Amino acid sequence: MSTRDDLRPRLSPLVLAWLLLIALDTLGQVAIKTAGNEIGAFELDLPSVLAAVSTPWLWVGLACYVGQFWIWMAILEKSTLSSAFPTSAITFVVVIVASWAVFGDPMGWEKILGSAIIVAGILLLGGDVQPAPPAPPRHDAEGNPP
Repeated sequence: MSTRDDLRPRLSPLVLAWLLLIALDTLGQVAIKTAGNEIGAFELDLPSVLAAVSTPWLWVGLACYVGQFWIWMAILEKSTLSSAFPTSAITFVVVIVASWAVFGDPMGWEKILGSAIIVAGILLLGGDVQPAPPAPPRHDAEGNPP
């Protein structure tokens, strides 16, 4: 007898990894931008460096980058680079939406069209399609090949 939990659709580990990668990338970009807003103009001097390392948003952003690295390695273990790398461009679209929602960045028709083109390109390139296993050799009734 199946339980209600058995009937729920489950996301594959690879899909979960992709969702986590997108979330970490987006949060990392927003965190670094927020840190930059808090710090202001950055000079390569001790006061600027101390200001940068004192904002928690910088550390959130750096932690996201480290997390992204580990998730990316897990994705590449299960995917081909030629499929995974173009698919990672979806983060461009998510970051555009996040920057509009969080920072009030403008969202004109150019960004919407560009985002649609990115999504269309990802769909056209497709995901990791596993090749079909080779067909078993055909034999006649006596076991001889045709």
